Amino acid sequence: MRYFIMRDPKANPFAFDPAKFETRMREISALMDMTDPDLSAFLARGGKLILKENMADYAQSPYAGIDYYRSVVARMGQENVDRFLRLYLAPGANHTGRVFSGLDGAPLPSHVDLLSALEAWVEKGQAPDALRGAHLEGNHEGPSMIRVLPRPPVEEIFTRPIYPYP
Repeated sequence: MRYFIMRDPKANPFAFDPAKFETRMREISALMDMTDPDLSAFLARGGKLILKENMADYAQSPYAGIDYYRSVVARMGQENVDRFLRLYLAPGANHTGRVFSGLDGAPLPSHVDLLSALEAWVEKGQAPDALRGAHLEGNHEGPSMIRVLPRPPVEEIFTRPIYPYP
């Protein structure tokens, strides 16, 4: 709030009044929010896009991403969208992307290599389908709230497929 919206490092974020910063919030929204469903210019330049929503995200609604995907389909048609866009839903994944069993709290597959999928699509023309979600064990470092991938050697404990929406 202080730096991005209020632009004052000494500002008190608890005294934030949205009415005073409406113009700035609209500027940021235009830059950051995914609200424009017309991605035709992106498609025309050969762009490829993979979106992922964590379905148990407590910080933002995953349904906003699903609604956005649907709006792109409504605007551009499913056939066009299938040429450049995939949406993946991670069941049970929280905001940081971690998944835990509702029965016993055990970790479940949460790592998905979206970068390799995007790279194969862009560089080799291999559109992604089902991706592999994996539970990885290895050397985890970092604060407990931040999910840091293990450094090699890494062992995949178990995997599950994650399919594109719908």
